[in-house]
Amino acid sequence: MYHQAQVPLPIEPDIRRCYLYNEYHLNGAKLSNGRRYHSYHEGEYVLPNDEREQDRLDLTHHIYNLLLKGELTLAPVTKPHRVLDLGTGTGIWAMDYADANPGSEVIGIDLSPIQPSWVPPNCRFEVDDFEQAWSHQQPFDLIHGRELEGCIRDHDRFFAQTLDNLNPNGWLEMAAFETKTYSDDDTHLKATNFLYAIKNIHESSKLFGKDMASSSTWKSRMESAGFVNVTEEVYLLPQSPWPKDPKLKELGRYHQLNMIEAISPYTYALFTRMLRWSRVEIEALLAGIRKELRNTSYHLYTKVRVVYGQKSG
Repeated sequence: MYHQAQVPLPIEPDIRRCYLYNEYHLNGAKLSNGRRYHSYHEGEYVLPNDEREQDRLDLTHHIYNLLLKGELTLAPVTKPHRVLDLGTGTGIWAMDYADANPGSEVIGIDLSPIQPSWVPPNCRFEVDDFEQAWSHQQPFDLIHGRELEGCIRDHDRFFAQTLDNLNPNGWLEMAAFETKTYSDDDTHLKATNFLYAIKNIHESSKLFGKDMASSSTWKSRMESAGFVNVTEEVYLLPQSPWPKDPKLKELGRYHQLNMIEAISPYTYALFTRMLRWSRVEIEALLAGIRKELRNTSYHLYTKVRVVYGQKSG
C-alpha cells in the first residue's frame, strides 16, 4: 500500500506522471537550451530535471535491473534498518528498495523535487545536496549512489562523510556507467565524433570540478577513507544492439537510446560553459555521434563499475 508523501510547501500536480513538484522550485527553475534545470544550488548538476530526463533516468534504472539480473544491490547487506539513496533522481531505486525491504526506512535525497507523491510508507524524499555537510540525526546501514560520476567535487570529503554516517558494519555501494567507449576489434576507433565528444566531456568536466572519469578511482579512494572489504565488480555494456546474444542485444538497444538522450544535455551544459562552444559546433558534433551510435558495424561497449565497501565493526 502506497501513501501520499507530505511536502512542506504548496504543490501543483503533474497529471501525466502523477508527480508533485514544489512550486517554489518549479517557478525558480532555470531554463536553458529548451530544457529545465534544478534551482536548488543552481549549476551544481549539469543535467536537466524535466520529464524527458526523468524518463531517461527510469530507463537507466531498467538497464541496471537487466545488467544486475534484478538485484538492487551487490553489497551483502542484510535487513538494513536505515537506507540512504544519494542523487535519487525520480526515486525509482529507493521505492523499489523500500518495496523489497518493508522493514527498512529508505530516504532518497536529490537537488530536484521530482519524485512521486505516492510512495511506499517506509520511503520518503528530501531536497538536499550531499556535497554539503551532512546533518542526519542517525547513521545508516546502507548508503547507495548510482550515476554519481561527474557529481562529486571533493571525493575525499565525500567518502569521509559517507563513512562517518554509516553504522558499524554498514555498507556504501556506488555504481556508474563509464563515459568511455571500447571495442574488441578496434571498430570504436571509427567512431571519431563519439571519441572526440568523450575527450571533451572529460576535459570540460575536470574544468567544471566534477570529473566524469572518476569511477575507476572509487575503490582505492574508499580504501584510503577507511572502508574495509572493498569490492569492485565490472560489467560490459553494449552501446548499441550489435551483439548476437539476445540479452546483450536488448541491453545495447536500451543503452543506445539512453546515450542518444543524454549526449545532448551533457555537451550543451559542459561545452558551452567550460569550452565556449557554439550551438552550431555542438549540433554538428551531435549529428555525427547519433549516426555512429546507430551504426551496428561499430562494436561499441562501455564498462559499468559497481564498488561497495564496509565500515568496520
